[in-house]
Amino acid sequence: MSEAVLSAVGVGFSVRKRAILEQISFEVQRGIVFAVVGHNGAGKTTLFHLLLGLKFQNVGEIKLLGKSNLDPASRTNLGYVPERPYLNLESSFRSFLSYHANLLGLPYAERVKQIAKVAHGVGLEPHLDQDLNTFSKGMLQKALVAQALLGNPELLILDEPMSGLDPEARDSVRKLIVDLKTQGKTLIFSSHALEDVEQLADQVILLNQGKIQFLGSVTEWKSER
Repeated sequence: MSEAVLSAVGVGFSVRKRAILEQISFEVQRGIVFAVVGHNGAGKTTLFHLLLGLKFQNVGEIKLLGKSNLDPASRTNLGYVPERPYLNLESSFRSFLSYHANLLGLPYAERVKQIAKVAHGVGLEPHLDQDLNTFSKGMLQKALVAQALLGNPELLILDEPMSGLDPEARDSVRKLIVDLKTQGKTLIFSSHALEDVEQLADQVILLNQGKIQFLGSVTEWKSER
């Protein structure tokens, strides 16, 4: 069996005695696409917040790349694309990437190299000096993925990456996810679109009111629906 990039054992999270996640356990193996699905309020966002260090579980253990999520170092090899990004649309794509590369502490020469690499990787290198306010929705989503790729993380978390995109842009982002998997990245994404899950995921976890309703391969998931 391949190495687990993410493991959760008996993880629970509650607010004012109301359980948001109840004793969930699962693993995400290296190099796969792992889909997190469920209705609003199922616990998907809370799970992502635990992985990102924005919240911490009341019980149980989460490990990212072998390190506890309680340790900030567990997220040094993680990239994240939020569902609702807040961007300074007046800045250029290059400035946007440069800002985030600075946050990573990359030296200037490495910063220049990585900005070109991630822009090329998402197909936007010709647009580096274009202002973000001229980008289409699909281009903005690719720009966010490029930002997440700075520092060459092993694990990428994408929160509703195809939300609000037109069919052409959706197909483009789908292809990008497949390309990233081919490069050996491990991807965790949430989605309300069953078609995206069926086309992209290797494994699926279905959350319902904070509990795991299904955990298994996408083939098994399709057969049970």
